[in-house]
Amino acid sequence: MPSIVSRLRCSILLRVGLLPEATRTAWAWELVSGACAGVYTGSVWTFAGRIARADMHATGVQMGWFAAAPAVGYVFATVWARQMEGRSKLPFVYWTWLIARGLFILTPAIRTRDQYILLVCITPIIFSISSPAYTAVMKDIYPDAYRGRLMSAVRIVLNVVTFGSALIVGRLLDAGVDWRTVFCGGGVFGALSAWAFSRIRPVAMDEPVEAISTRAFVLDTFAILKRNPAYRWFTASVFVYGFGNLIAATLYPVYQVDRFHITNTEVANLQNVGAVSTIVGFFFWGSFMDRRGPLATVFLSIVIICAMPIVYACAPSVEYLRWAAAAGGIALSGIELGYLNTTLFFSEPGRAAQYQALHSSLFGIRGSIAPHVAIPLMERFGAQRTFWIAEVIMLVGLLLQVASMNGYRRRASMDGEDVPV
Repeated sequence: MPSIVSRLRCSILLRVGLLPEATRTAWAWELVSGACAGVYTGSVWTFAGRIARADMHATGVQMGWFAAAPAVGYVFATVWARQMEGRSKLPFVYWTWLIARGLFILTPAIRTRDQYILLVCITPIIFSISSPAYTAVMKDIYPDAYRGRLMSAVRIVLNVVTFGSALIVGRLLDAGVDWRTVFCGGGVFGALSAWAFSRIRPVAMDEPVEAISTRAFVLDTFAILKRNPAYRWFTASVFVYGFGNLIAATLYPVYQVDRFHITNTEVANLQNVGAVSTIVGFFFWGSFMDRRGPLATVFLSIVIICAMPIVYACAPSVEYLRWAAAAGGIALSGIELGYLNTTLFFSEPGRAAQYQALHSSLFGIRGSIAPHVAIPLMERFGAQRTFWIAEVIMLVGLLLQVASMNGYRRRASMDGEDVPV
């Protein structure tokens, strides 16, 4: 075993040594940022839904807002992208991460349910501003040939630390430690993750761009769907699948509390199963995407995540939800890499942030609507039948992606292009 570990270590060091010095430095700082973000995520967001429903007694409507909040800010992604045009993207990432994550330092002051819901809703909205800028930074600091593996390594570190944090914090909460204290500590590490990311120095700078109004920029961004038919079909498939997935995801924490009366330790156990499978997923998806391309990565990931609503609909006890957590971890790691790199794959030179803004805006639209569809469906048909409804919608989106991939292959073959799907 020591010889295997030694050979693996030497192989990693050799490959890292082949990278340009600027890339190595940027990667090192992103690894530090990812580790700090892991403490933040494991301490705060692992338990935010359970605390909202079980401890703060959030209503169904409030849980809908809690689920929709990460998407609401993305509705305005094209506006954020316009403000970033022709400017350095890194400060947009730094300040939004610092504010969004650092706000949890204020949790000891929270006393009411409404205050809590406001905090967990406003922070992801602020965080969403960074999305177009983050995509552009990733394109600047990592070469195309290595981006999948380097980003995978960062996310492996993030999820390993999330695993450890959730494991410890879940038991501390069940032992009587106040969640406000835990969230405050998580907020400190969240702020540190922003500081570490700010140490990155992108190797490419934006060229000056033509000054246009925000309205013209937004219209031009949505016109991408007309100009780029391959991206249009990909976007349609993601929108439909994602709508179904968000319906199901809205109900997961509600169902865990209402059906299984889940404890903080059990929430941590689910999180850790997901974290381990996410780590395994990043080991696989990074090299898979570099070999097969981002479209194939997204397709296979969606196939896997379609298992989650089925498991929830059929689970007789909370232990069975670990299978859903495992499937979700593996799939979401592939989707995270695949979505961003599909955006880079389809985008024209210099327009990565604009493409990401379009992708994020459409996520914001479906993410703002789906949770408020999920709660009425649950009240009308029950949670289990709603999971099956979500599953059907997800499968329709998957079929659309098959059609879009086949159409893209045909068009690319007629143009004599190499098709990495």
